[in-house]
Amino acid sequence: MTFHFILYPFIIRGFVRTRTAAFVLISEPMKNIIYANHWQPYFEHHGLRSFDDFFNYEDGETINQNTKRNVVVLKLPHNNHTKTFFMKRFFNPHFKDMLFTLRNFGKLCSQGELEWRNANILLQHGIETYHPACFGVNAVCGIERRSFFITEEINGCCLQDYLIEYWSGLEGRDKAALVVKLANFFKKIHTARISLPDAYIWHVYMVKNIDNAADFDFGMIDLHRMQINTRGTKQAAENLGRFFFSLPEGFMDEGLREVFLKQYLKAEFIEDKLAFIDAINKREKSLLKRRKKRPIKI
Repeated sequence: MTFHFILYPFIIRGFVRTRTAAFVLISEPMKNIIYANHWQPYFEHHGLRSFDDFFNYEDGETINQNTKRNVVVLKLPHNNHTKTFFMKRFFNPHFKDMLFTLRNFGKLCSQGELEWRNANILLQHGIETYHPACFGVNAVCGIERRSFFITEEINGCCLQDYLIEYWSGLEGRDKAALVVKLANFFKKIHTARISLPDAYIWHVYMVKNIDNAADFDFGMIDLHRMQINTRGTKQAAENLGRFFFSLPEGFMDEGLREVFLKQYLKAEFIEDKLAFIDAINKREKSLLKRRKKRPIKI
């Protein structure tokens, strides 16, 4: 049994205030795991049954971390071979992150559940991303303390890595076809009223098509700041401005950029095409002034 001082948010005319309750609440921590498809017996077979089993897993490789989250690679036996999963673990989220889940889903939810929901929303719209296996949350009085989100490894490569290796050897028509497909990918995302503020090229993947191994679909990772039910075109233009800012030198010249925009601007939700292009350019230029581009050439 644990004793907790509770912070209650009060929202008054757009201002958020917090007050510490004048009493102590006695509560038990809540730990829960939600699985996709058939993954529960699989993980339990490998000794991962409880929230703590997952969160305290020590046999994986940590590949990315900061004070609020880290990413761990899990490699587990599966049908006579090794299957790779990625686990993102979250620690004591910022209050602003909790409010963000309220804006997106109309309820407070953990950071693990936020990513679970975002990935499933993309997949429901036919937009590829990492496929969720499970998520877990450790909460006290409905307030997240820790959470995790596990996905299967994407069956494909990062677009940027592909371009570095193969772009210079592609024929002109193949380059144009890839750019058109990329424009259709972003058009599909924004037509679904979804915004991906972290739509940098290193987050775009070429996911192998299940029905045709020679073909692929574009997919997106890093969904933590994804927004749904967006209105207007401002966020779509900002997404594309960030994407263009992130492009490596030698990928999309002026001619191919025109091919991209011509295809993307077929989207019905864009009424003023010139204003939309201007908004993209302004966002890209703003980022170029404030941030240093990655020194990557293809």
